[in-house]
Amino acid sequence: MQTESVTPAELKTTREALGLSSEWVAEVGGVTVRSVRHWESGNGVVPDDVASILDELAAAARGHVESQLAVPAGGPVTLLRFRDQDTLRAVTGLSWPAPTHAIAQLRVVDGLRALNVAARLIWFNPDEYDRWAATAAEASPEAWAGHQPWDHQP
Repeated sequence: MQTESVTPAELKTTREALGLSSEWVAEVGGVTVRSVRHWESGNGVVPDDVASILDELAAAARGHVESQLAVPAGGPVTLLRFRDQDTLRAVTGLSWPAPTHAIAQLRVVDGLRALNVAARLIWFNPDEYDRWAATAAEASPEAWAGHQPWDHQP
């Protein structure tokens, strides 16, 4: 999405592709939900700062996917999904909305599978991780994910 002359369709499509609610856009943009819906319906001009916020998040998500796909993976690969923003931030340091991270992770899984690498996405469980980390020599969320059993053979 470009920040110049963002169309209503571009705004809504970008927001939806990133898994964002109108409420989230309104909050970070410092406007009302009504304003966001107004812009998406074609009434009014999307402010550059709002378009830039979505543009930056979309670029960060693309960069995440590209960086994950650039790492040679022998497979199988297990990626993590987080149930809430606080856990995502605590574990990864990312300030993205959890749905945006989930969509990016799914794109990585799809990209790995397209390269014939077995890949999956699982829920991060903080309680299970803490129990596992207490006994693991080198604990990290990624290592924990790799130790989770596959429900089926990859």
